[in-house]
Amino acid sequence: MIIRIAHSPDSDDAFMFYAINQKKIDTKGYEFVDILSDIETLNKEALKGTYEVSAISIHAFPYVADKYALLSSGASMGDNYGPMVVSKEPFDVKELKNKKIA
Repeated sequence: MIIRIAHSPDSDDAFMFYAINQKKIDTKGYEFVDILSDIETLNKEALKGTYEVSAISIHAFPYVADKYALLSSGASMGDNYGPMVVSKEPFDVKELKNKKIA
């Protein structure tokens, strides 16, 4: 059985699947194929259920929850990492709730 793993070419995504790709673990007869693409494209393909395993943005998950489950490994978010707010003028994070985000 072939399982396509779609993810971004970013090093953190590639690292999550390194052991599989480099045949460092026994895959019990499963064959894995890497599909590399940007996250926007992966989100769109996930809406169609294109790949067996796919990286997506966390925002996209509610829209694909009928097709995919979250894996217990891998997530590119955490303290001081992940989505950022960029502005023309500096402000305190406490002021964010009063700001318009486009």
